[in-house]
Amino acid sequence: LIYFKEYQKADKLLQNKKNEIEGELTRFAGTIEQELHASRDVLTILEGFKKNTTPTFANELAITCADMRSGGYEAALMRMEARINSPQLSDVIRGLISVIRGDNGIMYFQMLSHDFKQAELRKLKAQAQKVPPKIRIFSMVMLMCFLATYLIVIAYQIIQSIGVMF
Repeated sequence: LIYFKEYQKADKLLQNKKNEIEGELTRFAGTIEQELHASRDVLTILEGFKKNTTPTFANELAITCADMRSGGYEAALMRMEARINSPQLSDVIRGLISVIRGDNGIMYFQMLSHDFKQAELRKLKAQAQKVPPKIRIFSMVMLMCFLATYLIVIAYQIIQSIGVMF
């Protein structure tokens, strides 16, 4: 039992890490797009974003930046892609590699940023769809309480007005 629990714990930790990094990719793609207007240096872009991101993603970027300094840029980015194993990050890495090879990349990252925003909105809508069944019970109880309050006030006023007539 402990073995299976600990075995699943590692998978959950990796999944949480991947989800946290994927949550930052929208901002990352937008930042890359903005930075490409001023500079083509991928290492500088990664180091600049590393300062303003979550600790998990900053750690991955630090590993990648150190790998880029000691070896080839493309190989370091490919190793980062392999470590995280995220389709969204693969798209970002593909764009960064094309920038390293000399492509403009600004339009690519604009489209990528837009796609990530749409995916994030779909994810938030899916989460919002899960919440209402939990809330529906409490909202019905609140509705009944409000209706009971109004009915009691109306009944009190009717009884009081009948008592005044006689």
